[in-house]
Amino acid sequence: MAPESQEQTPIHGLRDLISKTAHKTAVMSSLVAALFAAPASLAHASEMSDINKLMRAGQYAEALTKTDAVLAKHPRDAQLRFTKGLILAEQNRSAEAIAVFTKLTEDFPDLPEPYNNLAVLYAADGQYDKARAALDMAMRTNPTYATALENLGDVYAKLASQAYDKALQIDPGANVPQPKLTLLRSLNGNTTGGTVPRLASAAAAQREAKAKAEASAAEQQQRAKALAAEKLAQQAAADKAEAEKNAISKATSEKEKAAADKAAAEKAAADKAAADKAAADKAAAEKAAADKAAAEKARAEKARAEQLAAEQARAQKAAAEKAAAEQKQKELLAQKDKEQAEKLAREQAARAEKEKAAQAAADKAKADKLAAAEKAKADKLAAAEKAKADKARADKEKAKEQASAEQDKTAVLAALNGWAKAWSDKDVRGYLGHYASDFDTPKGASRKEWAEERRARIEDKGRISVKVSNATVSINGNTATVRYRQIYNSDRLTVDSRKTLIFVKQGNRWLIKQERSGG
Repeated sequence: MAPESQEQTPIHGLRDLISKTAHKTAVMSSLVAALFAAPASLAHASEMSDINKLMRAGQYAEALTKTDAVLAKHPRDAQLRFTKGLILAEQNRSAEAIAVFTKLTEDFPDLPEPYNNLAVLYAADGQYDKARAALDMAMRTNPTYATALENLGDVYAKLASQAYDKALQIDPGANVPQPKLTLLRSLNGNTTGGTVPRLASAAAAQREAKAKAEASAAEQQQRAKALAAEKLAQQAAADKAEAEKNAISKATSEKEKAAADKAAAEKAAADKAAADKAAADKAAAEKAAADKAAAEKARAEKARAEQLAAEQARAQKAAAEKAAAEQKQKELLAQKDKEQAEKLAREQAARAEKEKAAQAAADKAKADKLAAAEKAKADKLAAAEKAKADKARADKEKAKEQASAEQDKTAVLAALNGWAKAWSDKDVRGYLGHYASDFDTPKGASRKEWAEERRARIEDKGRISVKVSNATVSINGNTATVRYRQIYNSDRLTVDSRKTLIFVKQGNRWLIKQERSGG
């Protein structure tokens, strides 16, 4: 595989996982905004939703442009900066993504996610020591962060594999699969203070994973040393055999042959000794590795046993607490039943008293009803007699009022005709005598001014004729309203019009209070 392909494999291999978890980003961004003082407006949430939609659609250039625009308004927004790092990583712009995540770790050192993603990018570039350091920082912010734990285990395994390859003098970059670390998609923040209840055993799992990785690395180093020693011994034996072969080929005498036989024997003995030593070294190395692995296994089993014991203790405590709670619940139920029975007894006694009182009240109501019926009957008869007497009086009063009204109407019409006659006769004194002392003069003139004006106008005429007809009279107490037709005729003017006069009763006379045209 080409180096470029090897560098891209970790990022592209993660995209399936990224696509499955991307839909959570919009929800988590609102939580992170509240945790890290980011703007919490509805407009900001909408902008984050738009960015996430673009990312899910693979439109990373548009998503980056949108993110930069929003960051211009909210430069301290941790989630937006984190999202920008993700977009750059998806575009294989690793250096820029590393710069973004590094600045986030400086501004928000308590967030584990930027450290984790730095480790993923470093591992993709083959910088496993930096990846391990970044994951160590993530674990310091939250020792129970499951994703960082898993990634750290993968890095340790890769470092052990590199050590093994180095011992065998094998090219570390040839045909060695890259670790597939998990790139986090959203900021959750160190919200638990380093403790997550559902990951209570994560710290023990970290220690066990680290111990296994170290044991595996040590075992591989031992095997590498044994294999290297064996390889060196075999190479030495081959070199020696080649030299001896050359010597034997040059021998031309029996002496040389004998020497060659002796050399062959010595070679066989040396080969056997070298093989025995190599086998012994190999067995010792394997025994040491097995002993160390057994010790690590024993420690892991002890840790698991301690964890199991703690869990059993917690379970027993929970069972005891549950039993105590159930007992308390039974006692509460018993107390409640007792109180319910007492309450029922009180309610029954109260109902009996209430029914007794209701019966007494019903009996009293029945008696009262009979008495009321008799009284109502008597009252009805008395009321009928009174109504009959009142009707008789009312009829008498009405007849009297009607007679008085007819008299008043006759008197009002007589006053109207007398007023018209005095006017026709140019009897100014008689004419003015038909007006009340509080007559409403026109235009706010005084009574004297108005009287002089009327006198002058009447006396100025050679002749005057005033006729009234179609007069209607309505009386309300001491006030009478007269609507009639007036025909005025003089040596200068003739007028036929409708007029209205308001009369008031002063003493025994009906005098004009108001005078107006129309009606």
